[in-house]
Amino acid sequence: MALKSIPKRDVQKICSGQSVVDLATAVKELVENALDAGATHIEVKLKEYGQVGFEVSDNGKGVPAADHDALALKHYTSKISAFEDLESIASFGFRGEALSSICQLASAFSVLTRTKDDELGTLLTYDHAGALVSSVKKARPVGTTVIVEDLFKPLAVRHKDFVKNIKRHYGKLLKTLQGYAIITANVQLSVINFAGKNNARQAILSTQKNAGMGENLANIYGTKFFKSLLPVQTSVSIGSESATITGFISRVGDGVGRSDNDRQFFYVNGRPVDLSTATKAVNEVWRQFEMKHKPACFIDFRLANGCFDVNVTPDKRETFIKEEVAVMEALREELLALYEPTRGTFQVQSLISSSSQTSSFTPKPPPPKAPVPAKFSLLTTPTSAKPPRRESTGARPTPTQSPAATPPTKPKRRESLPLKSFPPCVGRMSMADIRAQRQRYFQRQSELDALVYTGDGVSSIESEDEVAATARLQRTLTKDDFLRMDIVGQFNLGFIIARCGRDLYIIDQHASDEKFRFETLQKSTVLHQQPLVRPLRLEVTAVEEMTILEHMPIFEKQGFHFSVNHAAPVTQKLHLTALPFSKHTTFGLADVRELASLLMEAPHQAQTLRLPKVTSMFASRACRSAVMIGTALHKEEMLKIVTQLAVLDQPWNCPHGRPTMRHLVDLNSLEK
Repeated sequence: MALKSIPKRDVQKICSGQSVVDLATAVKELVENALDAGATHIEVKLKEYGQVGFEVSDNGKGVPAADHDALALKHYTSKISAFEDLESIASFGFRGEALSSICQLASAFSVLTRTKDDELGTLLTYDHAGALVSSVKKARPVGTTVIVEDLFKPLAVRHKDFVKNIKRHYGKLLKTLQGYAIITANVQLSVINFAGKNNARQAILSTQKNAGMGENLANIYGTKFFKSLLPVQTSVSIGSESATITGFISRVGDGVGRSDNDRQFFYVNGRPVDLSTATKAVNEVWRQFEMKHKPACFIDFRLANGCFDVNVTPDKRETFIKEEVAVMEALREELLALYEPTRGTFQVQSLISSSSQTSSFTPKPPPPKAPVPAKFSLLTTPTSAKPPRRESTGARPTPTQSPAATPPTKPKRRESLPLKSFPPCVGRMSMADIRAQRQRYFQRQSELDALVYTGDGVSSIESEDEVAATARLQRTLTKDDFLRMDIVGQFNLGFIIARCGRDLYIIDQHASDEKFRFETLQKSTVLHQQPLVRPLRLEVTAVEEMTILEHMPIFEKQGFHFSVNHAAPVTQKLHLTALPFSKHTTFGLADVRELASLLMEAPHQAQTLRLPKVTSMFASRACRSAVMIGTALHKEEMLKIVTQLAVLDQPWNCPHGRPTMRHLVDLNSLEK
């Protein structure tokens, strides 16, 4: 078949299917247009989760009458006029493809718009090619409403898949819109779904024109979630330009992590993007401090014009960043500095006294001439051989004596102060007052949380009450504190009880000794080399071969030696001449490829990189040789294990992630 040009109509259909791939992409394109138009109120309405149709309304500038004919035509845009404008682009859209693509993929497409110079709005209807079909005057405030019906209806296969998986498309849409709701300032974004036989209205998402990311997070996920976050702020140089990294990330601690990365959002200059390198950096740092779950994070990279490129994929989600390795390393260092103080921070455990275990119910004295009620106490021993039943709300008081004919006595209600009644207070408050009060509250919460952690991880709040409360609830240890600890004794042949000041700590004897032996092995073990009788040709890809050649000293440091034939074809230049080994652990070609893969992913960590197999080998040896649970220890042995922690780089967790110690009790609580 001879070469010939594809008809323009068919070209548009092919390209439209690439520009708008799902419901989330179609709606987010319209939301971005609204933001580019300067809208401060955006409302997304879905019909049956978007399956039947959707519309996006805003109070932006509207579309001038002169642009009505070209509004939905391919590659018509007012945001750039030449390719060079991409270097300074500040708007979300710039290709002029979104409206044209939606026209091609929907059964009906119309726009109701009005500018400040128009007396009435105009309802515009377009065909599949983006050509204007009709124009009718209609009342509307200033702004634009885009109405889409039956998305993907012209494409039978895609429409069938869309209808079948509508809930999945709906979930993806909500997460996409959450990304915009989090980052946009002074914009009210709301999402409403109409579903069911009665077309019931369901408010799904709504923000309140908040001034910043912190208030938006509290608005969307709640203040409790927002209080579990730490502010992130750092800067990095990209050539002669400076970039800043701001946002929020989860605190380290029990109950704050997520089972999935559903709350990890990244932005470049306020634009939601997919940054796999940022995701990896965040999760890797998090795993150094918290082995369970994943962190929630909301990070915005503010870069100068010309330092990034969003014109990579049709949905503009993938982004190239100039000197991306340096930017991600700055993020990594900021998170390490933020989390490092938490390694030696422990929650204070209060002493559980016997009085706290007794029933808080105080029985009333029995009325005259009534049968003597049983006395209630959890400290008495029941006379019945049958153990007392435990209720879901607490332990039931057990009577000391109970005649068979006497009905069971119900526990009395808790005594309380007499209640006083007051006349109702009538007042008036407008919705504007409620919104203003709520905004002041979120602003105050944001200011307080922003002050909790400074660069060195120490609280900078000037309120003495806040500082005192933190001191009562937390204890921060340094490695030198291990040298000042006094040994109290051993508990259950597995834990050392040590005292530091007025606090008792319980230390895992096996995990502590294991970590000391692990770090000693890392520093002192030398991997031996086994020369091969005959050099072994490496079967690697071109990229792996290039990585090995670039990082040859790193491979030699790990015990791998190669002979290089630069005249040989690509992928055949390397021959392995020596392999590392240590006692009964040997290495092979698979370890060469694994090390090459690690170097490709993190070249900035080349000097400190170790094979996972080596780390696992050291951890296994340390575990087998450490003091075991069940071993009785003398005081001198316990003191040695505790003081050894002072010389470690990271004494807070064993190589497998278990904590080496926990706060046991504040001795001051015994005196109260």
